[in-house]
Amino acid sequence: MNRRQALAVLGTPALTSVTGYATLEAELGMRADTLGAVTLANSIADPFNVSLEVLRDGASVHQASYQLDPGSEQERPQYTINEWKENPDARQWTIRAKIPESKWRDATIDAARGSENECYSVAVVTGDWPETPLLVLLGGCESDNH
Repeated sequence: MNRRQALAVLGTPALTSVTGYATLEAELGMRADTLGAVTLANSIADPFNVSLEVLRDGASVHQASYQLDPGSEQERPQYTINEWKENPDARQWTIRAKIPESKWRDATIDAARGSENECYSVAVVTGDWPETPLLVLLGGCESDNH
């Protein structure tokens, strides 16, 4: 159901409240958030293989493995992925990553739960941390990603 169909079925008076409208948009799946670039970075002196999967509304739009060169806290070899930039909006984005020694780590962007029309970037960073060797971190978009 598109926006016009929802308006026709519900009538204009049902959509007069801004708060009610935002809730209605979320319930009808009309809200979307933007995914900018996903950046892979290695912050330690060992190379890493990282598997990455990006899902738009449950469907895979990117799946690949990357060899990250050795890095350091000051210099982090990186890849920037943004294959979806022609169609960057979705109701839900899931970004999953793993290295051979870890389980999948993920971050989810859900337009129904946050503000409408937000733009997010994602950093996937390998490191020498005691709790996990891999982090998947949400951030805001820079103006050129939007």
